[in-house]
Amino acid sequence: MWRERFDARAAEADALGFDSTFRRLWQFYLAYSEAGFRSGYLDVQQIVLDRQEERP
Repeated sequence: MWRERFDARAAEADALGFDSTFRRLWQFYLAYSEAGFRSGYLDVQQIVLDRQEERP
């Protein structure tokens, strides 16, 4: 969906001054990510680090 949404808004990227080289680079990156997620090679994780309050 990321790549589809990016492609659907290509005109907006053009209007912001991004050229076709920029768009191709991102299309490649998004296609690589899509393949990685589908194959299980890539994953997303969220880690929350929290510091305990110091006690006097």
